[in-house]
Amino acid sequence: MTEFDDLIAQFWILGSIGRLAERGLLYRAAAPDDEVSALGQQLLIDTGWLLTDPLRPSARLLAAPPPGVPTSALSGYVREQIARIGRFAEGAPPGWSEPNRDHIRWRGRASGLIAQGIVERCCPDVLQRATDFLDVGTGAGGIAIRLCEASPGLRAVGLEISPAALDVARVDVEAAGLADRVEIRDQSVADLTDVEAYDLAWLPQQFIPRGELLEALPRVLRSLRPDGALVVALAPENDLPNLFSGGGTLPAEEAVKLLEEAGFHTVEVHDEVVTGRR
Repeated sequence: MTEFDDLIAQFWILGSIGRLAERGLLYRAAAPDDEVSALGQQLLIDTGWLLTDPLRPSARLLAAPPPGVPTSALSGYVREQIARIGRFAEGAPPGWSEPNRDHIRWRGRASGLIAQGIVERCCPDVLQRATDFLDVGTGAGGIAIRLCEASPGLRAVGLEISPAALDVARVDVEAAGLADRVEIRDQSVADLTDVEAYDLAWLPQQFIPRGELLEALPRVLRSLRPDGALVVALAPENDLPNLFSGGGTLPAEEAVKLLEEAGFHTVEVHDEVVTGRR
């Protein structure tokens, strides 16, 4: 086997994780006539991703997804990552340009789980009193939907410029019964003109080009009410996936400086998240 064959083998391992998660076969044996799934399970056992007696994910596999994403959702995560690598290999420019609506929907739901945990940990006082939430780069609307479901008195505005994501977000907001509380706008944060309209804002730096980020921070500050909070999810590690996401990398210390220069106070670092108050 050549080194290139070994690289391809890693994709088969990743694909097996996604296939088996989709079919509920990370915790039970495949049927005797499902030879492909059975071989996928054996591959994961041989490489340490599955344990036996009984069949179950190893600690390695349980720790692999992003925080807050259960193993039952691994199929969507794997499919999205493989598609993203495919776009990179085909020469796509940096930026979040996912066209597949199923992948967009998975990303939205996963983001909702992750962001809810971050906001509850970093800004519990603001979340408790918030009535209006701004979701910059809302994608499928997963964060806005998740927070509004958890807080019945909360309203949300989601900003998005991807036509495919806008379609998914509007369908999912309607399906969640939140059309009267979640507004999805076809709008860039660089064009935000709202003034003192929100108590809480979410901004995913990893998807926002630096020039747009510098424009966005003063606009988001102006859109917040006094003592409103901004939560910025960072891509602090200088690696290829972060660069390909479109926003590049931003170390926490530099993010603190940018927020303070934009006028935020009480700027704090929480691992890969920075928060600031108006």
